[in-house]
Amino acid sequence: MHTDKPLAMLGGLSIKVFLQDYWQKKPLFVKSAFPDISNMISADELAGLSLEPHIESRLIQEHKNNQWLLEHGPFSDARFSELPESHWTLIVQAVDHHIPEFSQFLDSFKFIPSWRLDDIMITYATDQGSVGPHYDYYDVFLIQLDGKRQWQSGQQCDENTALLPDLPVRILSQFNANDTWNVEPGDLLYLPPGMAHHGVANGECMTLSVGFRAPSNKDLLSSYTDHQLDQIKDNQRYADPDLQPQNNTGWIPPSAIKKVKEQLLSSLDSPNALENWFGQYMSAAKYEDERSGDISEDNIEPLNIGDVLLCCHEGVPFLRDETSRLVYTGKVSDRPELLFINGHQTNFPESADRLVQLCCHHRSLPPNELENALSHPQNQVFFLHLLEKGVFYAAD
Repeated sequence: MHTDKPLAMLGGLSIKVFLQDYWQKKPLFVKSAFPDISNMISADELAGLSLEPHIESRLIQEHKNNQWLLEHGPFSDARFSELPESHWTLIVQAVDHHIPEFSQFLDSFKFIPSWRLDDIMITYATDQGSVGPHYDYYDVFLIQLDGKRQWQSGQQCDENTALLPDLPVRILSQFNANDTWNVEPGDLLYLPPGMAHHGVANGECMTLSVGFRAPSNKDLLSSYTDHQLDQIKDNQRYADPDLQPQNNTGWIPPSAIKKVKEQLLSSLDSPNALENWFGQYMSAAKYEDERSGDISEDNIEPLNIGDVLLCCHEGVPFLRDETSRLVYTGKVSDRPELLFINGHQTNFPESADRLVQLCCHHRSLPPNELENALSHPQNQVFFLHLLEKGVFYAAD
């Protein structure tokens, strides 16, 4: 990756400069960052997604006197016919899981590690529609799909920032606007975590949000300890062969506290435990009912490698399943050591280093590079297995 090369979507900034000066530091607005992005999805198509029970969606209405109404999908056609002409917003999560074009769009953000990506959220708003002044705990790129919207950014917030009480949505009790942008289709606005912001539709509009994963310390610790509980044997118990007499039997001395601390830390810090857990954690599906199957090299049934190579030769790409997540670890980036697919560690042949890198880096595998990576027979068997498991599929 050429980190010094200017990127149009970053307003001519290089990746290096963006990460150094803007990422998690300050907002960036780019006019016409994606000039051809309009018409990717219609308002009716987005509403259609919100009718599906397996797709997460919300409806937010603003009423007089700072009153807000929040509804969770799935919705019905009848519900939309009951809504007023203004001041409401439809939000649909993980649109990239259901429409391949949006999944491929995420490749525009390869300058951020893929394991930090969360999903694409799309909002449709009627005139004056908004979700109120608020802040997020994660980085977000806001890209205008259709219509116009005014964005304002404000103060930096944290968990101590006051919110309006007794509301179903998180609305700041005070919003101090510092910058204002009137955005049109193709415009991009990056906002770092914790920055207050407020967007209001000027007529009907749609906005695409690329959000990033920012797990809390509480979530990380909870997941890691759960992972380790499955690994720790029950016969590892508290012991004190160096026990000394003490004057009061109810006293817990510092030496006992130290011993418990060392015992717990040794249980959590077992060899390779953190690496294994974090790879599984960051590759796990966003929703529990997605891509939950384990992938291993057992019981591989070879498919027709000739068809795969023919696709490569004819320039037909293989696309990653929209819900699949692939990451790897290693001491250096070009030598994968552990591969994780959809929350599971997955074995791969020693010859497959380049193939693993391709699969983890691209949502659309470059045909020429894939063909080269499949020159080894073991790599062919491994890739056929990924196809059989539905991790990749041939583009139409």
